[in-house]
Amino acid sequence: MKFLVKVISLVGLLFIAACSSNEPAMEEGGPDYSVTYDLHITGGTIVDGSGEASFVGDILVNGDMIAYVGSVDTSKIQVNQTLDATGKVVSPGFIDAHSHGNPLREDNDYLRNFLRQGITTVVLGQDGTSPGYFPSDGDEQGSYNYTKWIEEVNAQGTGPNVATLIGHGSIRHQSGGGEKDQVSPEEQRRMEEILADAMMAGAYGLNTGLEYVPGRYASPEEMAGLAKVVGAHDGLISSHIRNEDDDQVHASIAELIEQGKYARVNASHIKVVYGKTREQGDAVLRQLREARANGIEVTADVYPYLASFGDMSYLYPEWAKREYEFNEAVENRLEEFREFLRAKIIRRNGPGAILVSSGEYSGKTVAEISEITGKAPEDVIIDYGHSGPSTAHFIMTKETQDAFITAPDVSISTDGSPTMRHPRSFGSFPKVIEEYVVRDGVMSLELAINKMTGQTAKIFDIQSRGLLKEGMGADIVVMDLENVKAGTTWTDIFAQPTGFDYVIVNGHVTDTAPNSSEPTYGRVLLKTQGD
Repeated sequence: MKFLVKVISLVGLLFIAACSSNEPAMEEGGPDYSVTYDLHITGGTIVDGSGEASFVGDILVNGDMIAYVGSVDTSKIQVNQTLDATGKVVSPGFIDAHSHGNPLREDNDYLRNFLRQGITTVVLGQDGTSPGYFPSDGDEQGSYNYTKWIEEVNAQGTGPNVATLIGHGSIRHQSGGGEKDQVSPEEQRRMEEILADAMMAGAYGLNTGLEYVPGRYASPEEMAGLAKVVGAHDGLISSHIRNEDDDQVHASIAELIEQGKYARVNASHIKVVYGKTREQGDAVLRQLREARANGIEVTADVYPYLASFGDMSYLYPEWAKREYEFNEAVENRLEEFREFLRAKIIRRNGPGAILVSSGEYSGKTVAEISEITGKAPEDVIIDYGHSGPSTAHFIMTKETQDAFITAPDVSISTDGSPTMRHPRSFGSFPKVIEEYVVRDGVMSLELAINKMTGQTAKIFDIQSRGLLKEGMGADIVVMDLENVKAGTTWTDIFAQPTGFDYVIVNGHVTDTAPNSSEPTYGRVLLKTQGD
């Protein structure tokens, strides 16, 4: 009952805002009643993605574009399809600032897991990897072709639209630099050439994974050279920064800000590992805001969960990160390796805070596996081999992360994929609405939607998405606020979110059901073509 009262109160506030707010600028002149429109969304509370007050109104769509937003005389309008949004919220389709997956892979189901969250555009190419780049499929330096990947995605289709970033680690491999401690001048030149070509072909910028191999070996000079290329093409660097630990995060943000002298920069899935207080999050936000006040265009995104996801390599010492180093450590420095891992596991909240998500013991923690096998936790980890299985690491606290989740200048992401065994893959966006807007009331709906749409579009310079406005792409979500639920939990990871009545991509109502046989309507957005 308490929850229902909160929802009713929120809807009431939206109604009051609608009555008191000014009509949107697009109201001037009214719609063209001589035109037959493809789609009419009528009677909804429109949250337009700008952060401004919501209002009750209608939306008209022709083809893949929004033709009108405002009041419509339904007795005069001619339409092919009408959606009644009375009592519902209408917003731009959400934009996921940090996504993983490949619509060309059969097990990725055209990325429909994102559609079910109301996400109509995903940003692929993250953590140092280019979209669709899998060195294990062939020659690292010759098998990957960015423009061919785009062509294949557009030919096959994708559920949400896709914007792309080029991966620093990928182009390091393609240039011949690979996992070297330092790239040669020729390899640096080749990296910059590959990056420039990709940006001219439509990429929105560069992504880095400086905590991972090979990104962790990139020097300031290497990154400055690439940043200059990104800046020359008015792009963005979105970075998994070098170290997110509480005693290293500020230095890592400072490194990103240094790159921001040459190009716009964004801190991916921002967090304070081992953070315990709100002030630790606020301190990082102050660092970002002070940099902006000094002329650096720096932003951040965040997902609303307290566990990261990756493999066992987070736990290794610097001298065991590369595969050959790991093997040498096991062979020649085993006791030292074990001692390091014991301390690291304790630092990361113990073996019960490391959840294995693939393989024989999927769904069990390292503590549970240790008990089953009779092996010490550090030996469980070593015995898995270099990369080990996919793992979730519970190394954040709500107190710290809420500073980012509720901040008006941090956008929302999932850091999820269609196959990742993490609730963030399936519930990040509805979780923000369900918990932070409706349940706790710590964010207005207008702010939350802005953090999911208009703000993200501005960060990545996706010019045709993010706002409900005449001339914008017709990516639209109609949601029943009372029923927006994330659904997914750590015990039911693949549960489906609810409350998204209609998800519209490029003007088409799309079927978001898993493994649907209905058409998909997404495409690759290209920066060079204005999306």
